[in-house]
Amino acid sequence: MKNKGCLTTILTIVAIILFLPFAIIGGFIYLMVKLYKTGKFDAITFKTNELLKKAYFKISKKEMNRNVFSPKSFTITFTILLFLIIGSFADSTKLAVDSTVTVSQSESATKNTSSNSTTVSSNNKEETPTGEEAEIHFINTGNLDSILIIQGTKAALIDAEDNDDEQRVVSYLKKHGVTELEYVFATHPHADHIGGLDAVVDSIPVKNLFVSNGDSDTKTYSDFINSMANKGVHPSVPRLDSEFKLGTATFKVISVANANDLNNDSIVLEFVNGKDKALFMGAAEKEIEGKLDPVDIDLIKIGHHGSHSSSSQDFLKKVTPEYAVITCGKDNKYGHPHKETTDTLKDMNIEVHRSDECGDIVFKSTGNGFTVDCKKGSYEPGTEQQNVNTDKTTVTPIITPNPKPQPVVEPEVAPSSEVVYWTPNGKSYHTTKSCPTLSRSKTILSGTQSESGKSDPCDRCH
Repeated sequence: MKNKGCLTTILTIVAIILFLPFAIIGGFIYLMVKLYKTGKFDAITFKTNELLKKAYFKISKKEMNRNVFSPKSFTITFTILLFLIIGSFADSTKLAVDSTVTVSQSESATKNTSSNSTTVSSNNKEETPTGEEAEIHFINTGNLDSILIIQGTKAALIDAEDNDDEQRVVSYLKKHGVTELEYVFATHPHADHIGGLDAVVDSIPVKNLFVSNGDSDTKTYSDFINSMANKGVHPSVPRLDSEFKLGTATFKVISVANANDLNNDSIVLEFVNGKDKALFMGAAEKEIEGKLDPVDIDLIKIGHHGSHSSSSQDFLKKVTPEYAVITCGKDNKYGHPHKETTDTLKDMNIEVHRSDECGDIVFKSTGNGFTVDCKKGSYEPGTEQQNVNTDKTTVTPIITPNPKPQPVVEPEVAPSSEVVYWTPNGKSYHTTKSCPTLSRSKTILSGTQSESGKSDPCDRCH
């Protein structure tokens, strides 16, 4: 009997649960019909029609001669609206309950994960995204600059060395699978930074090209401008503090001066990938460094090939880099890097990597730290050459019986009897075989300037 009573109770509860919604709906409809029959909706219907007539008149400036609602149609409309409101409220309540349950489950999972994790944060700083892996290639171009940055399928290039070995950069880009450059930054118009950019623009599609303030009247710069025009690439000067996305990483322009000095006009870029920060100084010198305020830099490309005109101690103390890269040629005539710079780096215990010692230098950014593919470099300064024309084949200037002041020779014209040097694919002739721009060339020819067929003197040694 007890079992029969329990069964009856259960069936009764199930019946109530199943039929309760229908009972509520039926009761609600019955209430609406009763209110309608007793005239409870008449006054509300009248006021509603009056409001609608006034609104219609304001909009159309015409009188409405008929009522919108009768008491019956108003009752039906009102009932439907109430059902919709109740239904929406029920859905919102269900959504809120589901969200609460989801959040609770998420918090519980997070707590469980945290308790089982073997990695503990070393400080209480807010976690930042680590980003995707990025590569920074400091291409070995001697005492020149060319830097390739790759993240995923996106690539950017900062400068492209000199004329005489311009195809090296193009070959390097293609070797590493670069078929398009999202950005090209020409930091300033000196030949050791933009000499090969015309070949890059001619060989690889460029989506965005940025140049610094200032220009140059050299043939190198003209070739660069002409290549851009031929390819329909329109260069622009980036705005200070503007940012450019490369995948999940970001370039930020922190200097684009107009100082009437090409080195100090350099575009200075901060590259951020997750928690990793790199600073590319171009050839900016101490005057610009004093105006910059980057902090917590992990990697810095030392300005102006390690010249004493850049990389002041105050500046390096402010940016606190862990790594420093110096792009300089072996035994270059400028003595780069200078002793003042290497001493500062040594005193601050900043790890140095040099292209004259390591060749191509590749840093990988994980978004949470850098790794590098070459051994730690030395703090030995370069040796400045006192006599650049050390090659035995250099011709002594012609001496006339009665020496007299000679007219100033224009840079574009070299005496036909003077020995000059050139490479088969280069655009310029050189007055010395020890010019750093020839240091990587396998074939160096010599003869008179007319025999070279070159009309453009090298910006570095002429």
